[in-house]
Amino acid sequence: MIDAAERIVAERGLAALTLRDVQSSAGQSNKSAAKYHFGSREGLLDAVIEARMSPVNGRRQEMLDALAAQPERPRVRQAVEALIQPLAAETLGRTESRYARFLVQATHDPGLADSIQHHMSAASFRRVRELLTELAPVPRDVAEWRVVNIINLNLVTLARWERHDRSLQQTAAIISDLVTTCVAVLETPVTATLDTEGHIT
Repeated sequence: MIDAAERIVAERGLAALTLRDVQSSAGQSNKSAAKYHFGSREGLLDAVIEARMSPVNGRRQEMLDALAAQPERPRVRQAVEALIQPLAAETLGRTESRYARFLVQATHDPGLADSIQHHMSAASFRRVRELLTELAPVPRDVAEWRVVNIINLNLVTLARWERHDRSLQQTAAIISDLVTTCVAVLETPVTATLDTEGHIT
């Protein structure tokens, strides 16, 4: 039913999701199965996010721990890889995934704001976001804006390519180029005017 809910939201939008449709799409004959397992439509949506984001957060934590253990300061590219690669593995790297498209729908739905925020507040996500902000060679205000921008670019790009057939080589190239693009966004010189304290004016 997790897969069925992900598919319905990705392909038809959140408004189309009902427990009845999920049960039918999943081939579940027990009419009360979805309500029994998830309690409500919101509970089902939260279960989808939990099922997909737990491995993402685990992989990201491992990457961040490896960066922390190395003697030299992490490079911007390494931090960007820790942001992008775990989610890419759960979307472009998972056969029949629709999770990136699900996330794009969910992040724009006020009813799912709490669930999304919960997972965006996971320790690994907070940690990589702070690391990116610290490593970006621009004033902190600008760095914070740019980190938000690359998070959004990451989601939209993965959703865009998730729906297309790709070879393993094409998938690797797409992910690598997304990392390169995000590094460029973080490192490009500031063109806006800054005041004496480094704030945009």
